[in-house]
Amino acid sequence: MILKNINSVLIVCTGNICRSPMGEGVLKHKLNQAGLSYIQIHSAGTSGWDRCKPISLAIQACSEMGVDISSLRSNPITEKMIQSSDVILAMEKNHLSEMIKLYHAPSQKLFLFGDFHPDLPGMEIEDPYGLPISYYRNILKLICQCSDGFIGLLKKTT
Repeated sequence: MILKNINSVLIVCTGNICRSPMGEGVLKHKLNQAGLSYIQIHSAGTSGWDRCKPISLAIQACSEMGVDISSLRSNPITEKMIQSSDVILAMEKNHLSEMIKLYHAPSQKLFLFGDFHPDLPGMEIEDPYGLPISYYRNILKLICQCSDGFIGLLKKTT
């Protein structure tokens, strides 16, 4: 897998209130630490949430690692977002299918975020919505591992 000329990344989940804002916050944080702060990170949801804050447990889990996502707001995905992104990282396979079917997303820019997990490439990152904080912490750990894998691959190709 080669990632070249990446300037913008879109992270997608269902409602854009748990996983994708966590992914947006963590990936931005880690890209800044890696000296790749020029890469723009955004997130969106395949369902109709619009302008909602991330849920409090997602905010709490991220804040425990020094990442503040409290100012993020949910966005429903649009064709313009898909077209303007160099890479799209989805949490589940059904998100990839929806983007192809509904928005004609080019498959060469679509990946599961879990494709970049060091031990379980291709994994789906499950939705913690409605579950206790421990699930959010576990999801955050996976997002951190996938972010590290993504950044490692970026650094090899830049």
